[in-house]
Amino acid sequence: MSPSTITSHTVHRQRGVAALSVTLLLFFAMCLVAAYANRGLLFEQRASANQYRAAQAFEAAEAGIEWAIAQLNQSQRIDGQCLPSANATDTSFRERFVRSHADSGRLEPVSWTSGTTPVALQAACVRGTAGWSCSCPSNGLPSLDAVDTGDGMPHPAFAVQFSAEAQPGLIRITSSGCSSADGPCRPGSAGRPDASARLQVVLGLLPGLRAAPSAALTVKGSVDVGAATLGVHNPDVASGGITVRAGGNLIGSALRLTTAPGGVAGASVSTQDAALSSIDSDRLFATHFGLDKANWNTHAAVLAIDCRSECAARVASAINGVAANRMVSITGDARLSGPVTLGSAARPVVLVVDGTLTLSGDVTLYGLVYASKIHWDDSSRPQAQARGALISASTYSGNGASDLHYDAEMLRALQLHTGSFARVPGSWRDF
Repeated sequence: MSPSTITSHTVHRQRGVAALSVTLLLFFAMCLVAAYANRGLLFEQRASANQYRAAQAFEAAEAGIEWAIAQLNQSQRIDGQCLPSANATDTSFRERFVRSHADSGRLEPVSWTSGTTPVALQAACVRGTAGWSCSCPSNGLPSLDAVDTGDGMPHPAFAVQFSAEAQPGLIRITSSGCSSADGPCRPGSAGRPDASARLQVVLGLLPGLRAAPSAALTVKGSVDVGAATLGVHNPDVASGGITVRAGGNLIGSALRLTTAPGGVAGASVSTQDAALSSIDSDRLFATHFGLDKANWNTHAAVLAIDCRSECAARVASAINGVAANRMVSITGDARLSGPVTLGSAARPVVLVVDGTLTLSGDVTLYGLVYASKIHWDDSSRPQAQARGALISASTYSGNGASDLHYDAEMLRALQLHTGSFARVPGSWRDF
């Protein structure tokens, strides 16, 4: 073999080794790039999953606040699963979780005793395949149903708890949201969810009755009962003992009037009240309720009834069907025939009639009645009576011998304990 041939073969082999080395180097660089890209993809996937769970927890917490507000503004009785109940021993959500002081109107959470430590009651809900299931205990921790977590679906949960505020009519709600029913969303659980969030907001009570009338019977126009032995009584010193306040005349030859101790019954009547007679009917309503009639009817707690005929039984059934916060609005005229009792001393009612309210026979009313016009016939003592106050935007008439009792304590209860809750602007915060 010649020297030139050997040199040529050697050169070709050396060139092949160089190409292989470059190829391997490029392949190694490509592997590094692929590994780095895969690392970034894994990081993005984990970040996306974490953000998804965090969003779930946050939205669950926000849903808890909205759910609690809606429950507070519902008057029906509920069972331990927060569902409507026909059991007369059950209470409403508001009664179960929030206590209102009778004198001050200050709100505080209802608590239960864990050992020797008082703990505010909590309600909780979890999202299952069939929808949300909730727990509203009257005592102890909420008990949530087990959820099948192997179905590949998200199962967020929330728990809500109330705390007191210094100002009357305010209550703070704290909602804990979780990506699963563990940790703060399942009180008493030792587990931890993948993500959790906590929100707070202060709720204010928009009362069903803003300002109580000062008289047992307030009439924008005249009162005409003829020879009927209508009784009107106001023993309350703070209100001035006013029995009848009318913008027009008082026509009645056999009235039975009772005023505050030390007062003169005849002087307890205020007639020809120019301020009352000149006020617009809508303004008269807003003076006592704080809203015009249309907006007052938007209270979540208001029960709207359309009475096209005798509807005492329907109104009584609607009032008795709710536990508390009894507010009834009747569209158009209404006729209520006795014997029937609406409300009670412990649970008075606010009854607003858009048209003429005609009472017939022995009807007993507890609370405040407002109507465009009131007419009461064929009533007898002591079965026919109204305890609280009556307001007519035009006139009061009839031959009934009913008794109208001014009850300051009952009216105060309506001011403090009826109405709807709404968020206080600027009170929302997250953690």
